[in-house]
Amino acid sequence: MKIQAIAIYFNGIVQGVGFRPFVFKLAEELGINGWVNNSSHGVTIHAEGNNLDLFYHRLIREAPPLAQIVTARSVEIELANYGTFEIVGSEAEEGADVLISPDVATCGDCLKDMADPKNRYYKFPFTNCTNCGPRYTIIRDVPYDRALTTMSEFPMCNSCAVDYKNPRDRRFHAQPVACEECGPKVQLIDAMGHLLSGIGIDQLAQGGIMAVKGLGGFHLVCDARNVQAVRRLRERKERGAKPFALMARSIEKACDEVFIGPEEEKLLRSSAAPIVVLERQLKQVNSLPVDIAPGIHTLGIMLPYTPLHHLLFEGPYDFLVMTSANLSGRPLIYSNEEAMEALQGIADYFLIHNRDIYHPCDDSVLQVIGDKAVFLRRARGYVPLPILMSSYQVKTPLLGVGGELKNAFCLASGERAFVSQYLGDMEGYENLQRFHQELESFQRVVNITPQALAYDKHPNYQLTRFALEQPCPKHSVQHHHAHLVSVLGEWDRTEPTLGMICDGTGFGEDGCVWGFEVLYGNASDYERKGHLEYLPLPGGDAGAKHPLRIAYAYLRTLLEREAWEKTEPLWTVLSVDERQILDRQLETGIQVFQTSSAGRLFDAVSGLLGVCRMVTYEGQAAIELESVASSFRLQNPFEDVEWQGKVKRPYPYEVRVENSQCILRVGSLFGELVRDFLLGVSRGEIAYRFHQTIAQAIVDLAMQSQVERGPLVLSGGVFQNKLLTEAVLRICQDKGIKVLRSRTLPPGDGGLAFGQLLIANEVL
Repeated sequence: MKIQAIAIYFNGIVQGVGFRPFVFKLAEELGINGWVNNSSHGVTIHAEGNNLDLFYHRLIREAPPLAQIVTARSVEIELANYGTFEIVGSEAEEGADVLISPDVATCGDCLKDMADPKNRYYKFPFTNCTNCGPRYTIIRDVPYDRALTTMSEFPMCNSCAVDYKNPRDRRFHAQPVACEECGPKVQLIDAMGHLLSGIGIDQLAQGGIMAVKGLGGFHLVCDARNVQAVRRLRERKERGAKPFALMARSIEKACDEVFIGPEEEKLLRSSAAPIVVLERQLKQVNSLPVDIAPGIHTLGIMLPYTPLHHLLFEGPYDFLVMTSANLSGRPLIYSNEEAMEALQGIADYFLIHNRDIYHPCDDSVLQVIGDKAVFLRRARGYVPLPILMSSYQVKTPLLGVGGELKNAFCLASGERAFVSQYLGDMEGYENLQRFHQELESFQRVVNITPQALAYDKHPNYQLTRFALEQPCPKHSVQHHHAHLVSVLGEWDRTEPTLGMICDGTGFGEDGCVWGFEVLYGNASDYERKGHLEYLPLPGGDAGAKHPLRIAYAYLRTLLEREAWEKTEPLWTVLSVDERQILDRQLETGIQVFQTSSAGRLFDAVSGLLGVCRMVTYEGQAAIELESVASSFRLQNPFEDVEWQGKVKRPYPYEVRVENSQCILRVGSLFGELVRDFLLGVSRGEIAYRFHQTIAQAIVDLAMQSQVERGPLVLSGGVFQNKLLTEAVLRICQDKGIKVLRSRTLPPGDGGLAFGQLLIANEVL
């Protein structure tokens, strides 16, 4: 049989994931000669032999678990008569087009090495191989080679170099490979700057608070069962009531505290190792302090995902608080120098190392809602994976700058869009500096330099000002339109579709604050088909920190005089001055904004019921209201189809058609809800009934807007509410309505940039 030769080109996540040794072994098995290398476009193979078709198809079918092949092609080439198969050096070329892997949790093989006293990686806190370890957080540029990562500072010792060069070793070309002799070093330092022995296990066990340098930044860590340590950390960090994330020793230990279903266990054990939001076990006495997650019925839990985490769990504790180390409202801390300075007075000890982090990256957060995992925050373990689009072609490289809250930006070209890691809220100088820093370095990683950009219509956002200063073409995008199109883009759909977009705030075309919107459209355009009636929001966005004031303004507006007078007992918490100021604002309209926000509706009910009257973190009032409702549901297990019999019917509301739009009117809803509360009906029952009512109203609005013509998009931060969203999904299923939700991006503002970009792509 005549020997043939082909060139094979693979693009995708094919570097740093063991792809070349896999090619090498398969070539040996099938008697193929030639070579394989990494290039700036992926992996290139020169193959000569008699089994080339089989070789090509097995390469695709049996690729390593962390590899993701996006494009594959082969072409016949001239025979060069190679005598062996080799792995050759990388080539740097113009126009790099290779995908970088996210950071990957420590694999089972590396954990075995760490546990074996005879192994040279025994208890080494930076062990890794081609199947695990840092990727995105350490890369400076492509291709993914050691010289272009922060591991370039650590020349390999002879033993590591042997492993690195051996294609039969799982550490072959694992760029961060190192050992105790040649790799990064850990240091434990106290608050006075004194060097201590060990890695802080004893200090944590004795109630100390430790700043620990992880994969993407610093965490503040303490023993989660130590009440005093947890309280001290909350006070020192000035965190308000925002919940702390936990790291559990194991799934088995986590099950002592929370319910873990099959989908949730899969997430916890995945190579991305995210924080997963889980419902607490119903127990008379909880072994974890209230201060970990005050006022809510869930815990955010992750498993150890670095060698250092596994070593920390040699201590006597089963749960560690593992919260991002940042000062209130400021970005994640990721350098040793900044940690030692900024965390003085918060951390008692500092566990640092000398491997630099190039791309700071928070932990990702997910929750299973319905039968799908939903991102609450997308970062470590998932970034920089692309969104692939066959129906959208981005001809001019574009930037979507994203929203002001929970910011992530998006770069796209051709059929690929790359959404950055979560960067936080764009308030303050440091946050904006982090945005600039990441935007500049992310462009190198994904090889996209934007020629035009999209931004939010809100005139006062920091990023609006940034966008307007840029010398390139630009397009402003309505906030809720971007939410709708983001989901359509994820599903690769271009046809006009109806969407229910529910969130806290978005600048409306009419200058009002939108947030409970029925939109029909696609990337080209949209029509507002309906919304919640406008209600007065005293103080605008700043007023959202005071849910009881929102409730006061809503009821003052919605209730008739006789019904209003009966609400007098509800306002005793408000001072006379506060009430007088609110009355004056409502009379004059000064500093009162008209809003159709779904988020503020939940805030008003939360304040009214006394669930949350002072907001210390974004979404707190609604989150705590959901917890009260969910706890009631857990304590009263009845079939969801029977709830109307068990907890009365939904609260009354009205959908009216006004000026060709469906308007949801909630005066009767609040009237009956207030009557229930004054009659002594439990907060849990009222909160649960309110959630079911809003779910019913969402579907009613969609149906009156003729959703039967196609699927229904659900987007916006309110659909991170598990109780509400699952009720909407159940009603839609009963009525035969297909639902489209976010799959790879958060439904909240973390997914906004992608929608902005697709809309700008149509317009520009």
